Amino acid sequence: MNEEEIRGLFREMREEPVPSDSLARVRAAVDQRIHQRPWLSAWKIAAAMVMASCIVAGFLLFRPAKTPVKVVDQPSTPEVTQVLPPPESPVRTAPRPRRSHPRPVESVPVSIRIETPDPDVVILLVN
Repeated sequence: MNEEEIRGLFREMREEPVPSDSLARVRAAVDQRIHQRPWLSAWKIAAAMVMASCIVAGFLLFRPAKTPVKVVDQPSTPEVTQVLPPPESPVRTAPRPRRSHPRPVESVPVSIRIETPDPDVVILLVN
């Protein structure tokens, strides 16, 4: 089939009358499908709630057990030991780079000499 034949078929279909009950049949089929399984949505909600409760129960059942704290009898006269602080070593810091302040530019005469292939022509640029 080429493009012209397809266009001809569309023209023929355009001229055919549309059955008046076709829209009503489509709406009835959609309504039937929606109301055919109302328990499905309730089942999904129930499944989500069961899943959430299983997750919460799993966290509560499998949490790590608290270990009892054991109290150790300490001696009645604690030994006093003198702890010397570690000797302080001098901290060496990296030297800061010096900032260079821009100096005012002095007007220095500049001259540029450009030689060309012709020996008689020389270009001089003078400031």
